[in-house]
Amino acid sequence: MFSKTSINIISILNLLFFLPASAQHVGVGTANPNAALDVSSTTQGILIPRMTALQAESITTPATGELVYVTTNNGIVINKTGFWYYDNTVWRPLGGSSQPVINIYNNNGTLTSDRTVTMNGRNLSFDTDKLSIHSVEQRIGIGNNTPGYTVDVNGDMRVRSLTGGNVKALSDGTLSVGPKVAYGTVKESLRSNDHNGWYKLDGRAVTTLPAIAQSNASAIGLGSTLVNTNGRLMKQGTPFTAGGSDTTTLTRANLPNVNLTGVTSTAAAHTHSLTAGGYNFAQNAAGNAYVFRAGRGTVSGTTTITLPAAGAHSHTGTVNTGGSGTPLTIVPQNISYSYFIYLGE
Repeated sequence: MFSKTSINIISILNLLFFLPASAQHVGVGTANPNAALDVSSTTQGILIPRMTALQAESITTPATGELVYVTTNNGIVINKTGFWYYDNTVWRPLGGSSQPVINIYNNNGTLTSDRTVTMNGRNLSFDTDKLSIHSVEQRIGIGNNTPGYTVDVNGDMRVRSLTGGNVKALSDGTLSVGPKVAYGTVKESLRSNDHNGWYKLDGRAVTTLPAIAQSNASAIGLGSTLVNTNGRLMKQGTPFTAGGSDTTTLTRANLPNVNLTGVTSTAAAHTHSLTAGGYNFAQNAAGNAYVFRAGRGTVSGTTTITLPAAGAHSHTGTVNTGGSGTPLTIVPQNISYSYFIYLGE
């Protein structure tokens, strides 16, 4: 047995199939139709095909003007229940805006107010191993779809503009926070190459540095080249000023007030003669004095003779001299370092 609805549909189909070709209007519930199909009723309506949003969007090559009633709101484009029709390009809600439905799948848009996504215990992933948000565990994975921590990054991470320090992360390791470094800070290090925003002070042109380092170098007044600290000691003074020498030359004026001693040259044995009261006195090299009278021979003996001032005499001696003014190098025991300046990275 057919129901009333079935009978009505069959009647309509029979009417449509068996109407003569000259018929211009079809009336249902009316003897005077005013359109190609005129349905008249005061107790019932017309049922348009009902389906889910995904079913409607799965229709292969929908016809322009095709009408459906959507019962769910989980489609890519169809995001609410109600009547939707196809405009030969996209599904549009009946009676809604004439513009296509805007969502992240088919268009760019601008938020006009805060929005909250209710994840309902589900996970949201963007491609494989790109970005994943897990609502139940309250975790975010970057570069992986299975985050094991609140924020789980598979790859390098950079944190900018920290007020308390710089963050450095080792791969699958432990974060360490160091002190914030101001541009222009100089340090010594046993390292030999640039690292983490530190640039070796080796006399190179500033234009060879990265753009951010060049900008910071200009901001602190650094000239066109980095100071070359190779072989230099560091001291407090005007920044970026190089000077001094690693050698010094001593002159006589630099020497302390000292007495120099020397040794006279030696000579063979000899005598010193003097005359007193007609007697002759002679002294040999051993210090013995001989007294004799002219033409009468000698008398030997030992005596002490004091010579008057008028008999003073001198001996000529020499003191070694020399020196060529060669600079003196003073280098204390030391350990060599490389000096670096922080200009950012």
